[in-house]
Amino acid sequence: MSVRHVRVAAALVLGGSALGCVASLASQHGSHRADTVVQADAVSQSGAAIRTTNLRVLPKDISAAELDGLMHRYDEELGVSCGYCHAENPQNGKINYASDENPRKETARLMIAMLRDINTKYLAQLGDPSYPVAVTCGNCHQGQTNPPDFDSSAAAAVSER
Repeated sequence: MSVRHVRVAAALVLGGSALGCVASLASQHGSHRADTVVQADAVSQSGAAIRTTNLRVLPKDISAAELDGLMHRYDEELGVSCGYCHAENPQNGKINYASDENPRKETARLMIAMLRDINTKYLAQLGDPSYPVAVTCGNCHQGQTNPPDFDSSAAAAVSER
């Protein structure tokens, strides 16, 4: 996948918010070790620019707009808010985005890496134009924190049509 295609895909995904392309974005911007701490500009919920640290899986050159869109996409595709993965400071009640205290943050990192692998290692090898869009959290989670169970009877009914 060319850098242009990744940017086009990212723009499409970012239009609704942004996660699915993070897998493609991360792979196109090089391999990022999970223990690498990266600094990038981000935008707080109030719209003020903030300095973000401890980005371990996302591309080190991700823009503030992409990062903000990506986090909104997580919210949308998993039906969660920031505090689901990010730790809250007990003293002031504000979200500490850099903290790794919440174990769900590491789970999210692993899931992002899984998506990157699915999109770049596996779907890309198919060379099948029926997979033009990167797989996202929403493909499995469908707006829920845990993906719903697969109902084979519903799938069978659809295939019989």
